[in-house]
Amino acid sequence: MNGDAIVWIVLLLSIVICDYLAAYLYKNKKIPIWASAIGMALLIPVIVGSFVFLGISYNNSVELEPGDTGEGIAFAGGFMVLILAFNAIIMFVIGVILNIYTFAKNKQNT
Repeated sequence: MNGDAIVWIVLLLSIVICDYLAAYLYKNKKIPIWASAIGMALLIPVIVGSFVFLGISYNNSVELEPGDTGEGIAFAGGFMVLILAFNAIIMFVIGVILNIYTFAKNKQNT
C-alpha cells in the first residue's frame, strides 16, 4: 500500500468518525452540531500531528532511496489539515443554521 492510500484512509476514517459522532450526539439532544464542529476543529492538530509523527517515525526506520528527501508526509499533513478544517467549518455553518431555524420555529409556535 502506498502513502497516498494511507493518507486517504486516515482522512476518510477521521471524517466519518467525527461526523457520525456529531450526528449521534445531536440526535440524542446532548450537544448541538456547532459545538461538535468546534470540538472537531480542536481535534484536528491531534489527528494530523499523530499521523505525521507516525509517518516520520516510519520514514526514519526505513532506508530512503537516493535523492528522496522524505517531505511527502508534511504535504500529506497539510492536505489533511485543510480537508478536516473545511469539514469542521461546513459542520459549524450547518449547526448555526439549524439552531437559527429551530429558534425561529419555536418563536412562531409561542
